[in-house]
Amino acid sequence: MQSPFLFRVICLTVVMLVAAATTAFAAPFEFTATAKTAFDQMVEEANSKTANELEQSYAELQALQQQEIGLDSRISALHYQNEERDASIRKRIRTIDSAKISALEAELSQTEKKFEPLFELYKSHKAQLSIAKATKNKDLIAIANAQAEITKSAVQAANAVIDAQEASLKKAKSDASAKMKTIRGILETADAHETRIKSAKSTASSVKKLFTTESKVLVQNVRKKDAAAASLSLARMLIYERQILIQKANAHYYEQQISAVISKAEEKLQRY
Repeated sequence: MQSPFLFRVICLTVVMLVAAATTAFAAPFEFTATAKTAFDQMVEEANSKTANELEQSYAELQALQQQEIGLDSRISALHYQNEERDASIRKRIRTIDSAKISALEAELSQTEKKFEPLFELYKSHKAQLSIAKATKNKDLIAIANAQAEITKSAVQAANAVIDAQEASLKKAKSDASAKMKTIRGILETADAHETRIKSAKSTASSVKKLFTTESKVLVQNVRKKDAAAASLSLARMLIYERQILIQKANAHYYEQQISAVISKAEEKLQRY
């Protein structure tokens, strides 16, 4: 069986791997060495205004892409933490009042076992009464009936005890079920945030495709040494990158909202 420390180490490793994979997938756009040389030459040959625009736009693009990488890493780490916490609390929900319920079940079982001899004795006395009635002997009937009545009263009292304990057990289970439902209801409010995350990621992915397409146009313009066209391509790429950042910032915000929902559910569980 793995130790808690080892488990945490494994979980942290998974988070780092996921974050690394995300970073690799969202590798920033950069010129190849050849394209960068061509870009620098184009900047040198352009007029000062265009040259400044090209250099500033390219630098800003790199900075924004680094922000995107940071967001990807934070989103992945927070998403994994949320999944881990959600799984943990859902597991704990199933144990709400379990100790209380187990104790009541044990008490009921012990009570039923304790009264078994009494119930058997009552059966025996009723059987004896039937036999006595068959003899039509008034004295035997009177004795057997007296015994049956005495044990009947005891059985009724025993059944009352059992009924009360069964009612307590039923109520405990009902209360636990209600508590579980309440906490699960809190957790379900995270579903709307999950939907928004999917939407944000989908939009970011669509814009990323436009960004990638435009980056190819940029490289072509650089090879043609068309500074004006290259400047426009960079401007469009900056627009796309800002849109991507907005969507990923939204995704991160929604992950934070999910974390808040889980915290609310955990606080509620602690009060139980």
